[in-house]
Amino acid sequence: MDEPTDVVRAAVIGAGFLGSALAAGAERRGWDVTVIGRSDPYGLHRGPATTVRLVRGSGADELPAVLTRSRRPDAVVVAAGGRFPVPSAHEPQADAVDTLSLLINVCEAVRTLSPATLIVFLSSAGGVYAPGAAPGLRAESHRARPTSPYGMSRLMGEHYLEFYRRVHGLRCCALRCSNVYGRLLPSSRGQGVVSAAFRCALTGEPFRLHGSGEQRRDFLHVDDFVRAVLDLLALRRELPGTVNLGSGVGYSVAEVVDRVSAVMRRTIPVVRGPSAGTDVGSLVVDASLLRSLVDFAPLPPEAGIELMGRTLRTGAGG
Repeated sequence: MDEPTDVVRAAVIGAGFLGSALAAGAERRGWDVTVIGRSDPYGLHRGPATTVRLVRGSGADELPAVLTRSRRPDAVVVAAGGRFPVPSAHEPQADAVDTLSLLINVCEAVRTLSPATLIVFLSSAGGVYAPGAAPGLRAESHRARPTSPYGMSRLMGEHYLEFYRRVHGLRCCALRCSNVYGRLLPSSRGQGVVSAAFRCALTGEPFRLHGSGEQRRDFLHVDDFVRAVLDLLALRRELPGTVNLGSGVGYSVAEVVDRVSAVMRRTIPVVRGPSAGTDVGSLVVDASLLRSLVDFAPLPPEAGIELMGRTLRTGAGG
C-alpha cells in the first residue's frame, strides 16, 4: 500500500527532552519516525504499541543506515551534541568537539547518501544572542554575541550548515530555540528556570536567584515547540537558513517563581546567588519569520506554567 502523502518520514538524533518530545509528537501525527540515541531516558520505546523506531547508538554511526533505507527520511533533526550551558564553561573543548563533529558527520552523510533530505539543527536563542538593556526583540538578523562556549558551538554549527547549504546545495535550517519548558529536567543540567522553580516547589529546596530576578527571557512550552517544528517539517519545502523559535513574550525570572508558587500553592524560598554577568537585561526573540511560515500562536507563560503544573500533578511530567 502506498504511504499517505501527508506522512512525513523524520529521523531525530537525540532522545533527550526535546528529541523525545518531537518523536512523540510525530507519532501522534501518524508520521514515520526514527530516533537515534545512546539512551532512552523518557521511555520512547514503550513496547509493541509504539510506532517510534528507536536505534541505539550515536547519530554519526547510525544515521547512514537510516538514510539508505527504502523509505529514507524527508528530514533529519539534530537534537543532540555537546554539553549544556553551565557544564560547557568547564569543558569548552569537549562541547565544541561533540557538537560540531556530530553536525558535520550528519551533513556529510546527507550529502553523500540522501542530498534531498532536510537537515534541521536545534540551536539556541539564549546561547547565540546576548541579553541587552534595551527591551527590543532579537530578529534573526540581530548580531550574534554568545556568552558561553555552549553558545559559541551552536553559532559555529549554524555556520557549518550555511557552508553546506551554500557550497553543496543541502537543505539546512537552524532553529534558534528559546527556553523550552514543560517537564522536570535533571538539576545537573544547570538549565531550565521553569523546571528549577517547579522542582523547588515540590521539594521545598530554595530557588537560587542569580541577578535581580527582573531579567526578562523568552519561555516556550514544549507543546508549542513540537507543533512549530513539525509544522515546519510538514511544509516539505526549502526553509530559511535561520529561524527563531520562541514565544516573542518577555517574562521575568521573578515572575516565573511567583507563578509557579501560585500554581503549586506552595511558597518557594529564594536565596541569592552570584551574578554570572548575563543575569541582566532582556532577551526575547522576534518570532515574526516563524509566523510567516506556519500558524503559530503559543501559550502565554501564565497558561504554559499552569499546564505544566497540571501535568506534574497527574504524574506525567516527571
